[in-house]
Amino acid sequence: MSIVSGFVSEAASSQVVVKLTDNAVLKKLTDFGFGVVSNGIPTILSITVSDENAKARTLSMLRDERLCFSAGPNWCPADVFEYLRDQGMLSGPYRRIAWHGPGSPVITEDC
Repeated sequence: MSIVSGFVSEAASSQVVVKLTDNAVLKKLTDFGFGVVSNGIPTILSITVSDENAKARTLSMLRDERLCFSAGPNWCPADVFEYLRDQGMLSGPYRRIAWHGPGSPVITEDC
């Protein structure tokens, strides 16, 4: 399993939410415009995006920082990434994370 510093937990609305398990990228995210929602473990950050172009730029930056995109029920962040990629607004692979039980994440590289 790869080391995971965090993952995108919400991206379907105008809010993009990230949960960090390692604060190594915290400064980069706050410099980008994310605000800290909760300073616990995990640290939760959020940013409001104005449109799909801003969302694509945000998701691209998060992907470049090697954060994972949560896979799961409904319109999950991995689905949003793939949709924007299908629309030509994003390109390249990303890391997908899913859980098969508490503390049992499965990471798929190069989706």
